[in-house]
Amino acid sequence: MSGLRDLVYSLAKAELQAGEHAKEIGNIGQARVCARRACGMAIEHWLEFHPHKNWGANALTMLTKLQEDHRLPKEIRDAAERLTKRVDNNFETGIEEDPLKDGEMLIDYFLDPKHLKK
Repeated sequence: MSGLRDLVYSLAKAELQAGEHAKEIGNIGQARVCARRACGMAIEHWLEFHPHKNWGANALTMLTKLQEDHRLPKEIRDAAERLTKRVDNNFETGIEEDPLKDGEMLIDYFLDPKHLKK
């Protein structure tokens, strides 16, 4: 594993930990934000190995664009869709979800060394 990959992985996991804390105190909206931010870090690193992808410059745009890439596994695209689903006036998405689990799945996928090849 590369040093940069390990650093990105550590930072993304720390962001998920912040999300876990937010979830524990009942702030699921902040947990979703943390999960998206963590995913953005992982995807941004992955994009360094896939420069032909134009997925934007922020986590939300990247998560939205990856949903359209049918070369990626369906469960990865589905997790990204759940993380980008808009909330209603009660700050709910209308689906059972754990944004932190979705975030962890995406981080593990995009930072897996076998996916970090040019």
